[in-house]
Amino acid sequence: MYAQLGNIRFDLITYFNGFDETKAYNFAEHARIENKPRLQYTGESLEELNIRLNFHSSFCNPETEIEKLKTLANTHQPQPFILGNGKYVGTYIIENIASTLEQSDKQGNIISIKNQIKLKEWTGQIKAETKPKQGLKTR
Repeated sequence: MYAQLGNIRFDLITYFNGFDETKAYNFAEHARIENKPRLQYTGESLEELNIRLNFHSSFCNPETEIEKLKTLANTHQPQPFILGNGKYVGTYIIENIASTLEQSDKQGNIISIKNQIKLKEWTGQIKAETKPKQGLKTR
């Protein structure tokens, strides 16, 4: 395993085609009369990761793998991102999924497709799963 996002595992040879990380820093610009403005550091922006994936029918069912990603994104919940060496990268939400069909058969079945997933850092609390209450009903 090369990396894992939530419950989805990615292998380097078969799926994962790399990722880009973006880290930005915010500055407020203060206008000054008859002078150039001054900048004031206000904090860091949220980190963004762009993961590139390749799905090919020779090693997986591309439609199933894409559906896994969409299902995870539709939970609208933050997911841990962990590298295969055990390093915890952080918690992220899936902000965008883009797909590019590269090859299909005569019936329109996907043979090869490239995907790009855009993740944005999550800094809030993660909701604990709540179990339904058991026992007597109260009014």
